[in-house]
Amino acid sequence: MAGSLYKALTGSLTLVRVALMGTRAPLFVSWNLTFRCNLRCAYCGVEDAIGPELDTDGVIRGLESLWKQGARWVTFSGGEPLTRSDIGEIVKAARNLGYSVFISTNGALIPRKEDVIRQVDHVTLSLDGPREVHDAARGQGAFDQVMRAVEICRGIGVSTSFQCTLCKCNVDVVDDALELAETLGVPIMFQPATMRLDSSSRPNPIAPDPDALRRAMEQIARAAREGAPVLNSPEGLRHLSRWPNKADIWCGAGRLFCVVEPDGYVLACHQFQFAEAAQSRAVATGRDAGRRALPGELQGEQFASMSPLPGCAECWCGPIVELAMLARFRPGAWRLAVRRQLGLLRRRRRG
Repeated sequence: MAGSLYKALTGSLTLVRVALMGTRAPLFVSWNLTFRCNLRCAYCGVEDAIGPELDTDGVIRGLESLWKQGARWVTFSGGEPLTRSDIGEIVKAARNLGYSVFISTNGALIPRKEDVIRQVDHVTLSLDGPREVHDAARGQGAFDQVMRAVEICRGIGVSTSFQCTLCKCNVDVVDDALELAETLGVPIMFQPATMRLDSSSRPNPIAPDPDALRRAMEQIARAAREGAPVLNSPEGLRHLSRWPNKADIWCGAGRLFCVVEPDGYVLACHQFQFAEAAQSRAVATGRDAGRRALPGELQGEQFASMSPLPGCAECWCGPIVELAMLARFRPGAWRLAVRRQLGLLRRRRRG
């Protein structure tokens, strides 16, 4: 517990230094281990991006190099990260280095990967709403797989949260998702689907109606004020309600966080840079867009040599928006972050 508290405090100090002094450190790393996935979700085009992947040793060397640059939290995502046969080795290596390890998953493979899940600090599960809504977006039986994943994580003492992406399928029924989260005692974060399919350049046919999204955000904000377990801060929800219009926001891409793609290329921001990087396989890094990674260049070295993004005013990723609110010292975001960290510490102490 003392180690977790120390990491939270030092991480907060790093965030403050980056926000106020203009320093850089990849405190938070999102590593897309693979673009392979066992589901085909309606608002995701990840199948368009399937390609080469770093092997186990390559990932571990990358984790080591990013740690030296100041990385302390890593989220393994995809695609579906649990499709990798070496996910257990990768998670163990990250933990041995000292990382706090999160996994973002659709939950379907957790029953077969329980030994891996026991090693992580937190599991983020995709949830679109109740059974009929979730299965409509992800396939028959997907909802029951999420419920089973929640049960397993709870049984082995691993904290969980839901990530709810709002689209035409569910933007009018957020009350159902909120009720489900409250009933299960699992906190939930919301974000809008993007105008193009995730990890693809194709347009998203089920992007939400902007007016419907604004109504949903107002409903979520009311529920949060009444005690619902919402992980979006009031300030974050106000920002997200402006989708898809441009809205200025502090940009931590290439400053406070980075994204590693399956083939090892480091991006400041997957959402903003993916299409260009996918086309050229370059490390598209703001003013250095088009710069290629040098042969043998590790991920920490790529981060050190990239230029931060100038900002796009089109940031709609829930967790990244919350980081921006923290970096701008928004009180609601800090209150929420402190409450969540204290909750995680209490859970570890009970465990």
